[in-house]
Amino acid sequence: MNPPSETPAITASAAIQSTRLALREAGIDEAPLEAEVLVRHVTGIDRAALYADHDRTITDTESQRLAELLARRLQREPLPYIMGHWGFYGLDYIVNNSVLIPRPETEILVEEALIAALPMAQGNHPITIADVGTGSGCVAISLARRLPHASVVATDVSVGALAVARQNIEQHNAQNQVRLVECDLLSGVEGPIDIIVSNPPYIPDGDISRLQPEVANYEPQVALVGGTDGLAIIRRLLEQASKLLSPNGTVMLEFNPPQSEALLSIARSIWPDAEPRVVKDLAGLDRVLVVELERRSIA
Repeated sequence: MNPPSETPAITASAAIQSTRLALREAGIDEAPLEAEVLVRHVTGIDRAALYADHDRTITDTESQRLAELLARRLQREPLPYIMGHWGFYGLDYIVNNSVLIPRPETEILVEEALIAALPMAQGNHPITIADVGTGSGCVAISLARRLPHASVVATDVSVGALAVARQNIEQHNAQNQVRLVECDLLSGVEGPIDIIVSNPPYIPDGDISRLQPEVANYEPQVALVGGTDGLAIIRRLLEQASKLLSPNGTVMLEFNPPQSEALLSIARSIWPDAEPRVVKDLAGLDRVLVVELERRSIA
């Protein structure tokens, strides 16, 4: 009797190819990149090591783990949730389905807040910042890391989101700067606040079902749905912000590009003496509303 034949070893290169094919057949746009990320994740090797040793063998345990993660992705579960972490503004954050996935568009909030903070930070003066609907805490922590004299209060109505944010705050040693508050928008915050930032829920109720399944079926609805026109929560946020901003304060928030004119109108009605402006994202779409109560020049 001939001995049973052994299952041939699978190389990292072959695993990437087969994973890429499965993802592509499922209609996932970034199949090549995602296949590589999944294989690197289960093997624990970085990109340089992967390309230096294409013939590196995938163990049975790694192969089984890859099959499990691939099955989840084929059900359109977002890759960041499968990985359990995702990058934002140069740092890595724990994520799960209690929080929105950090996206490059939201990095504009950090950049605009840093610009607004420049004149405030002269002479190492303390700066107060509120991150409304903090989710994973990525915006609050990014600002704290780059503004050592800033005190950040990060709010969220979701207990699950606050638990994730707390883990990220500890991971990035931001406990001395970032304070978490469970509340609706700014209802649990005291002023005056120098900078208010937010990536609030802004998707109209009727548009949720038309989003990609990764978003519609997996990301938290409480962080997405913004009422009939998508502006219900933003209106409340801006009204609350008007009562808490310092005299030279700035408020900025992410929004859905088609909402641009409506948001500018709302901002002008609340702050008639201000000159609200809109910042575009890398795709050239209107993305972030910025309201400065007083124009400041940087000396």
